[in-house]
Amino acid sequence: SVADFDLNYFWHWSKFTDYIQCVLTFTGVTGYITYLWLDSSLFVEMLGFLAVFTEAMLGVPQLYRNYQNRSTEGMSVKMVLMWTSGDTFKTVYFILNQAPFQFSICGLLQVFVDIAILLQVYLYSYYPQKPMSHTAHPASTKAL
Repeated sequence: SVADFDLNYFWHWSKFTDYIQCVLTFTGVTGYITYLWLDSSLFVEMLGFLAVFTEAMLGVPQLYRNYQNRSTEGMSVKMVLMWTSGDTFKTVYFILNQAPFQFSICGLLQVFVDIAILLQVYLYSYYPQKPMSHTAHPASTKAL
């Protein structure tokens, strides 16, 4: 359907088979491109960096959603703590074993995103945001 190509509905597939076709097409095209460029060390390094960078950015949509909602309601704090500890241990391992630079940088990025989400949990739990009023009253415009 036309909505399948509208970015506002990117993951809202009209049929499961459309999703499967998209994934198979993406896999086939990227697999073929990778096969063609496999001898290029620049391509392989860039592909590797994109892979670890994509993984490092996994928490960003949650961070942004929490910010938009000014809430972390329904989020599992235990999951975020486990996520943070795993990312921390992984990053320390990368640094101590002198893994390629992009692993350490992306690992640190993951840890910072995890910590930012934990800060949101703290801030939004202990300092809940007041809902915005739709009407402005003269009394509400006074300086605090």
